[in-house]
Amino acid sequence: MYETDLPKQYDLLTLEQQSILCAWIKENFFPVKSFTCSSTSYGLKEAFENSPNGFYISNGMFKQAMKLCGFVAKDESQINWTFNISKKSPGISNLLNK
Repeated sequence: MYETDLPKQYDLLTLEQQSILCAWIKENFFPVKSFTCSSTSYGLKEAFENSPNGFYISNGMFKQAMKLCGFVAKDESQINWTFNISKKSPGISNLLNK
C-alpha cells in the first residue's frame, strides 16, 4: 500500500480543506446499514476533486474523511474501500449519470 492510501494522510489537509471535504461528503452521501454501493474510495475521491469546490486529495485522505463523517468501510485491508452508502445518495446518482 502506498503512503497516499493511508488514512493518516487526512491530517495533512488544512482545517478549511477538512471542513470543505466533510461538508461535501455529508451533502452527497447517505449512510445505510448495508454495503450496497460498489463505488470505491478512489472513484469517490475523484468525484470530490471534480466537484465545484473540489481540490486534489489522496485516497487515504478521503477514506479517513468518510470514517469521520460516520461511514463504515467494508474491508479496511483493501487499498480502495467500499462504504455503507445508499445507492439513492445524490453523489452516487451523479456518478452513475456520467
